[in-house]
Amino acid sequence: MSVEGVWKVEILGPDGWEQLATAFLWKGRYHAASADHYSIGSYKEGGGTLKVEARITQHGKVRTAFGSKKEQVDIQIKGRIKKKADKIVGTARPSGGGKFNVQICLTRLGGLG
Repeated sequence: MSVEGVWKVEILGPDGWEQLATAFLWKGRYHAASADHYSIGSYKEGGGTLKVEARITQHGKVRTAFGSKKEQVDIQIKGRIKKKADKIVGTARPSGGGKFNVQICLTRLGGLG
């Protein structure tokens, strides 16, 4: 299964799974957005895993993300591709490391084209 397509991005928060964004994965590029942020980066897939490097830019109401309240934060996402469920599950964390790993789940919404 190729990961190219449209994905719902959810993170595990204190009140359960929260819908965070809609992501578009296409030809190694990762683009995601919501009403208050957008993310631009790249991804690699292989061996049943997905790795994303992206920069999140918040606009409007800036939320605390990964332990800091900044307009921009660079992140890494590492996840396992679950082909039968059309899901990718793993963690997101700041690129510089740290202890603010967040559980993340991407669910395929559709293809591109």
